Amino acid sequence: MLRSRTVRRGLVTTLASMAALFVVPAAFANHPVLVEGNCNNATDPMFSPVPAPGTCGDYDGDGRIGTAEDNDGDRVFGTINGANTTGSAATRANNNGTITIVTSGLFAEQVTLSGNVTLEAAAGVEANLDAVRQGDPGSTARQGQPGIIVNAPANRQVVVRNIQSRNWTSGFQINGDSRVALEGVRAEHNTNYGIEITGNAKVAISDSEVYATGRRVNPMTGDFPSAANRPDPGTGIEFDDRSTGTVFFTRVTGSVGAGIDAGRNRVCLALVNVFDNEDGNVKGAKVSNNGSCVGSAPGKGSDDRDD
Repeated sequence: MLRSRTVRRGLVTTLASMAALFVVPAAFANHPVLVEGNCNNATDPMFSPVPAPGTCGDYDGDGRIGTAEDNDGDRVFGTINGANTTGSAATRANNNGTITIVTSGLFAEQVTLSGNVTLEAAAGVEANLDAVRQGDPGSTARQGQPGIIVNAPANRQVVVRNIQSRNWTSGFQINGDSRVALEGVRAEHNTNYGIEITGNAKVAISDSEVYATGRRVNPMTGDFPSAANRPDPGTGIEFDDRSTGTVFFTRVTGSVGAGIDAGRNRVCLALVNVFDNEDGNVKGAKVSNNGSCVGSAPGKGSDDRDD
């Protein structure tokens, strides 16, 4: 009996020691983090001081927002990039977890996602990822960049939910072998693409809105479209290269280019509202007649082309 207890104690100690070898550091653990909103003042909304704790998007009531909140050591952050990759190393998501924006705000920052990560705004929260912020000299440069970039390996899954992306070259740019779900997103007034999908990416878009791609009025960069500034190409949603996907219950209107352009890729559309896009509403995609893409075969060169 004594020998049996000794063996069991030894086994428990050994297992505990082995488990310690496989403990994932907090910085790389799969956990949820929160992002606060901001004041949206005319001068510097992301980094302005809080008038009083709990106001101006200060979700946790500590009197800090923006980058000050990014580095205070808790799991509430002030910027999206801080919550993901640049904030406190012990608590940020590191592209492995859920990033939830919990109070409304304007986020003038380009965001890159590359792992098993969900970026979302909580219900009722207006999370506007905007290249333009009044009084910010960085606005001009940002308008020449894509807003949310996803470039992840094929064995990762990225989800973006309830986020608005405005005034970039591409509101959402999905690259490489990424597998992505875009749910309830909005892309408005982006010059080249509302949603741009390239490489071998596989993307499911649902319950989303893409408006006025290729159209922007801006005294700093010039107006789009105009003789000096032509959108390239001003398409609402484009599936390029060898990318594939589905678009469900989504609205695409007012594009200077095509509404949805699938080229000759395998793309299925179901319950979409595509209207008033200057270069054709739908190009190349298979449009489902029964409201579902289940069992459909959106073959290359579909008869539903509008080009």
